[in-house]
Amino acid sequence: MILSIINKKGGVGKTPISFSLAKDLGYYLQSNDNSVIESIYPDMAKITEHPSLIENCIYDFGGFVDAGVLQIIKESDVVMIPCSIDYNSILRTVETIEEIQPHAKAIVVIITKVEKEGDFQTTKAAIAQHFDEIEFFELRLSKVFKNTIETGLSISELYNETPLSKNAYKTVYKQYLNILNLFTND
Repeated sequence: MILSIINKKGGVGKTPISFSLAKDLGYYLQSNDNSVIESIYPDMAKITEHPSLIENCIYDFGGFVDAGVLQIIKESDVVMIPCSIDYNSILRTVETIEEIQPHAKAIVVIITKVEKEGDFQTTKAAIAQHFDEIEFFELRLSKVFKNTIETGLSISELYNETPLSKNAYKTVYKQYLNILNLFTND
């Protein structure tokens, strides 16, 4: 399976989501954007200007689409687009979807940094009015995303560390499992 994660907007959670999914699925991780992935996921992660197309890989693409990125998007089983709840993120997400939709087999939008009741539905409605057949998932605002990058542990690993972590991350972990299960249920 090949998964791509992309958005022209930075700071929406691309790298923590990419890293966690790759680690939990046992997939390789490639990025064209400078980050810590090689140090926190040794022997499985690579940063390169020109990622190579390989099976069982998650691609964490920075905020630009070039010919090499489009080729991998065309081959991806699913393209995930994280989007936070702010207006600029919604605009950049719509731009990203418009650019890649003709090339993608399936697009999933992950609405991140959800803080209060209604944030998810409002953001989903703002994006969905432009497109058909896009699936949406929610991820609450949580320190778990920062902690994945700082510790080198996936969201699942952080959740399962202690009874306290299970309590602290239970809501976002349940939401994350909904996404992870897209790729683990046959």
